[in-house]
Amino acid sequence: MKVAIVGFGKVGQSYSKMFPEALVYDPPKFLFADEEDEKKGKKAVNKCDVAIVAVFTPHNKDGSLDISIVEDVVSWIDCPLIIIKSALMPGTTDMLVKKYKKRIAVSVEYVGEGNYPVHFWKYPDQSDPRLHSMLVVGGEKEVADEAAEVLWSRMSPDVDIHVVTALEAEITKLVENSYGALKVTFINTLLSLAQKSDTSFINIHQAWQSDPRTDSMHLRAVRHNRGWASKCWDKDVPALAAYAKSVGADDMAKLFKTVINLNKGHRKLNDKA
Repeated sequence: MKVAIVGFGKVGQSYSKMFPEALVYDPPKFLFADEEDEKKGKKAVNKCDVAIVAVFTPHNKDGSLDISIVEDVVSWIDCPLIIIKSALMPGTTDMLVKKYKKRIAVSVEYVGEGNYPVHFWKYPDQSDPRLHSMLVVGGEKEVADEAAEVLWSRMSPDVDIHVVTALEAEITKLVENSYGALKVTFINTLLSLAQKSDTSFINIHQAWQSDPRTDSMHLRAVRHNRGWASKCWDKDVPALAAYAKSVGADDMAKLFKTVINLNKGHRKLNDKA
């Protein structure tokens, strides 16, 4: 099985650990699959069995994700199987399948760019997907199953696999990042409450966290670095709000617009520190 990685940012580099023999194609980084020119690089990619698409999806002014780079690369990739690892606006994969008549699956990505250490045996490793304990793949059943097998073959045999629709996988990705942002915003409001009530935030935090019904990831706030600032969250949280609004889920849209606005206020507190 020959694998190509299209896009060599954080996600693409992580998947080069899973597939160290993969061809890498990323013109902005001057990485063409055959190390010569872009046109020959595309030909080399298309000689592969699988293409993993890991290009960036910036956000538009309305909060939605710009999927133009994803569509551009999908338009010329002719590999038998395409696995998209980029964050997408919900509905993108089904649109691409219908438009280009290609076998495309989308897989939720859990590597990240957080600058904090995590217990890799408890939480998804931020740079090596081989260590992840779960795998979420969406698409038409046969295609999604095949994509899951490709990824699973380089992971532990005991991973928790979820094969869902493409739409469900795309929503799951946005929810994954937005939930983390929600928790960071919540804990920052608790820090504000402790400060205004002249109580110990750490005392309250630790007493509350002793309840087994709570979880701990992302539930940390410190006075010298308020709120969240993340390459992924900064685009995926507005994207979820925009998608929720587009389908009439006004409560979710309002929730995350509030989260975004509260975070802006929290981030401004860092300027005063």
